[in-house]
Amino acid sequence: MDRRIQKMKLIKPKLSFIAQAALMVLLATSIAIAKPVQAESNAALFNYVVKLNSGDSALLESFGTNLEQKFAFSKNPEFANTFSFSSTLTMEEIKQRLAGSFDYLELDRQLQTDAKVTANDPAFTKNSNDKDKQWGLPKAEFLGGWDKTTGDRTVIVAVIDTGIDGTHRDLRKQSFVKGYNFIEDTGISRGSNSDDNGHGTMVAGIIGAVSDNGIGITGGAWDVSLMPIKALNFRGSGSSSNISEAIVWATDNGASVINMSLGGIGFAHETTLSNAISYAFNKNVVIVSAAGNDVAVNGGNINDNPVFPVCADNSQNMIIGVTATDIDDKKPPFANYGKSCVDVSAPGRRILSTINYDPVSGESAPNAYAYGSGTSMAVPYVSAQAVLLRSYFPEATNREIRDRIIATADPIDDLNPTQCGGGSCEGFLGSGRINVEASLQDEVKPYVVDGDVVQLKSTGQLYFINGAKRHLIIPFVKNQRFASAPIKMVSETDVAKFPEGSLAEPLDGTLVKANGESTVYYMQKGLKFPVTGGIFKLYNFSYSNIQTFSPDEVNSWVSGGLLTPPNGLLVRTPKNGTIYWIVDGTLHPINYGFFINRGLNIFPVIYVSDEDMRSFPKGDPYIL
Repeated sequence: MDRRIQKMKLIKPKLSFIAQAALMVLLATSIAIAKPVQAESNAALFNYVVKLNSGDSALLESFGTNLEQKFAFSKNPEFANTFSFSSTLTMEEIKQRLAGSFDYLELDRQLQTDAKVTANDPAFTKNSNDKDKQWGLPKAEFLGGWDKTTGDRTVIVAVIDTGIDGTHRDLRKQSFVKGYNFIEDTGISRGSNSDDNGHGTMVAGIIGAVSDNGIGITGGAWDVSLMPIKALNFRGSGSSSNISEAIVWATDNGASVINMSLGGIGFAHETTLSNAISYAFNKNVVIVSAAGNDVAVNGGNINDNPVFPVCADNSQNMIIGVTATDIDDKKPPFANYGKSCVDVSAPGRRILSTINYDPVSGESAPNAYAYGSGTSMAVPYVSAQAVLLRSYFPEATNREIRDRIIATADPIDDLNPTQCGGGSCEGFLGSGRINVEASLQDEVKPYVVDGDVVQLKSTGQLYFINGAKRHLIIPFVKNQRFASAPIKMVSETDVAKFPEGSLAEPLDGTLVKANGESTVYYMQKGLKFPVTGGIFKLYNFSYSNIQTFSPDEVNSWVSGGLLTPPNGLLVRTPKNGTIYWIVDGTLHPINYGFFINRGLNIFPVIYVSDEDMRSFPKGDPYIL
């Protein structure tokens, strides 16, 4: 379905930028600051160690360089036929070529002394107050994190965006894997330029610009593999179905982190998008997305007006939702906030990164750099942090990585007394601004974990720990949902690392309304869906089953779109003859051939209003 968004304004005065989309880029950029060109090799080189089944290394010579036999001094057969070599091929590609002829293959990692890691890139700085350089790296404590790890090229980050300019001089020596262009339905070769907007290249630079090469900037993760996924066109717009496909494709092709510096306002809960997010999360992928800028001067509370995809995780916190902070750890006016969908904050104002298009003129600007502001710029800091965590704790699950990122953030609520709609930001900026060094510290197994129902010894309050947040349990939900759940008695300290989320919601299928208000909602997949009068009758709902809560309680739960008619029904509007078949909560337009061939003509067609029809999620047409 092609839903449109109006003009998006950049934060820098007198600059503007149009983005019309079902999902839009959340970005504000200034003009490019430099356009230096430097000829460099495009291929990333990996160092490997392999133990072959025999001493014949001729096969390695066909794709490897710097070949060297290891342990030649030893007569122990355990170390025989071991070689080191360099290659531009990925590990999976080499394994295919060596199938059946090797015992093991691994990266030949570079070790270092305990000296503090630093970089010689001219825009890099150790000063978190240097607004003209990369202040976000020291502010978020990346420097201390680099003393533990600078990343690992086996960790693949899928950048779902406008593409990436892999020929940019500060990216071309980074490791790339193949990607995909969902706008043109073609593959993206490693290290090519697939970005015709510039936004994806900015995001990629924050994650993994080549570090310590004496030019430009440094990425948050020095060692990483970037996967360009183009799901937004040259205007920075794309459909939710394209984004959904991109998530699944990236998952199936080896991504372990997905960066989505994008989002849309005013959209309904999309089943296809939620299903794609669930698919990736259940495959152990870390998913990071933007809280959004609302294309407005003042950001809004996304509990009231959800942004997708960051709020499309069915209240299971499968997405790490990120809002932006400035150099003083304050929420900028443009950044959205909220308890349900925001998990952490990260630097997102006046962020310097790579770019290949001038955002003012729209003209090509090879090898350029620009300052950007927006929650888009905050997301890749968290993705880079996830890369470091996946590198240092290779056995950690995506849940454990998410929980570490949230639990180790530095609280900043006290620094934001009036930044959220004129009031305090307490609880609305997630657990705080990320702290990379703290997240990489070893720790003992926590006493309180996801899935626990806990009760504070001091106050008696009950919480459900879910998605690394604590959700207050009101009496009705306790009796309905947690009546038989074991309760763990805890102290304030035991749950201090879990930021407060929305209230624990009632079970799916519960009808709820706020006291003094007429709108009835249907709870489903952790969201509340408004129910129109016509839909209420179609489901044969009963007014006696509606549960009434306070407005604060109902407003705490994230809204989906209008509840769609029951699955299997055929619907149309009085003015438009197009018939839709409802499958899995999505309306699919059908043609006459499909209508007859599937025997649907024996069923009645239900009429719905034009206004309701516009609000229902639409899927691909079914035609014959």
